[in-house]
Amino acid sequence: MSQLSPDTRLVKVDDEVAYRWILTPVERTHIASLLDVDASVITTEGNTMTGDRVCCKSCGKRSGLDDLVHNALSIGVHCKDFMLDVLINGPQAQSPAHALSCSTCGETYEGQFVWAGTTIPW
Repeated sequence: MSQLSPDTRLVKVDDEVAYRWILTPVERTHIASLLDVDASVITTEGNTMTGDRVCCKSCGKRSGLDDLVHNALSIGVHCKDFMLDVLINGPQAQSPAHALSCSTCGETYEGQFVWAGTTIPW
């Protein structure tokens, strides 16, 4: 296994190894600006995925929860109120695998991104 991103932790979810993407202050501020709320409202410490963060081949940004929020807003999959509720109360259902674009430059990250497990820890 390669070295983990500095803001990722290995965790167990449903007896499988998963990757806890720890929300950075920069990501928290970015998400708050996307959702038009104060950063203090976003209480989640991170999200749990089936893989580690990846680096954007165009600008170097690491994938993060801010990209997931940005992508959902950009394509109109979820409204701001729904996403804020998930960030505060946790997800209520499993999400399918999907592509993810960098919220800084728009480049698509390599691979598919999936929330870990059916019981998703926040």
